[in-house]
Amino acid sequence: MKNIRLFLVWILAAALAVSPVLAESPAGSVTEEALALLGRELDASAEKPALRVLIIPKFEINEMSGDYPGEAQPFYERYFAGCQETGIPNAPPTAHFYFNPESSAGLLVTGASKTSAALSIMALLASGNYDLSDTYIVSVGCAGGSVGKSTLGDVILVTSACDYDLGHHVDTHEHSRKDSRVTWFPDDSFTETGYRQLNAALCDKVYDMIRNCPLRTTEQSKTAMAQNFPSYTDEEILPSVKKGTALTGDNYWKGLFGHETANFIAEYYGCPDPYRATEMEEIAVANTADCFGLLDRMISLRVIVNMDVFMNGDTPESIWGERRSFSEKVESTNEETLDIFEPGMYNLLDASAIVIDAILAGTF
Repeated sequence: MKNIRLFLVWILAAALAVSPVLAESPAGSVTEEALALLGRELDASAEKPALRVLIIPKFEINEMSGDYPGEAQPFYERYFAGCQETGIPNAPPTAHFYFNPESSAGLLVTGASKTSAALSIMALLASGNYDLSDTYIVSVGCAGGSVGKSTLGDVILVTSACDYDLGHHVDTHEHSRKDSRVTWFPDDSFTETGYRQLNAALCDKVYDMIRNCPLRTTEQSKTAMAQNFPSYTDEEILPSVKKGTALTGDNYWKGLFGHETANFIAEYYGCPDPYRATEMEEIAVANTADCFGLLDRMISLRVIVNMDVFMNGDTPESIWGERRSFSEKVESTNEETLDIFEPGMYNLLDASAIVIDAILAGTF
């Protein structure tokens, strides 16, 4: 049908363009419209490159290859080596996109935060430059771990995401119940975008594929977990793949009140799995994916590189008082991520690659 329409538009445009009689007649006034229609038909008929998998890390520390890795570098080196950055119309300055035409894989580095993630993904998917008919989204990144539910080096398969910020937060000094550790009060008007459950069947399929993926740890990480959380068994200290809920907050919080609040939010929304990871983008990724009908084909994986409470006697001042950026701190052993960050990035890659490789091979 499209070919017939295109042929008829060609005939009409050619007749109107070459006939002096038609051009001078009232019918000639439609020449420009016919040519414009022809242009639109040609644009629509042009084959767009398929985007089979869109991998979405949130930041890189320095270069995309060859130095200390952030979230993006391991994926770039495995799937996009040598690929140049491709521009995205109307994207924020934090967005950087790479496309491999041989594999039809895309890598979108969005920048940290819900705003940067949503704007970057929206700009790419709305650009119309790629065929999204069979696209899978694989959102990847680091996270803080929920004490009692996670350990350093864990890879969390996110089955639902909650917005940590939407609702009503109260300063602990103003709390009417001084014994309460929960500082968040829900608001039902925010539930439409405050909670997203990912495709349960897809999550089960991915979990079955990656559940036995070997994961790295370090002696320093194991020692810190044992000393700070004596209730953990030796087995619980070792990292593994787990299903869990992610709590997304634009503020990079830490502490017992935040931990209890995150647990309460996950319980309030009735999440299918316990709160295991706190991060800064996942609810935005899910909400934006849903705008394009891709929520059912979204996979989210997070690696635990720090915990959601203070460890080793640290305080907010000792961790954040120097005002160093997160990327500056993770490049060496430090009080928050210890030495697990770099091994954690490759835990994340190894688990994700099992799924990504299957998608690209057509065996998923």
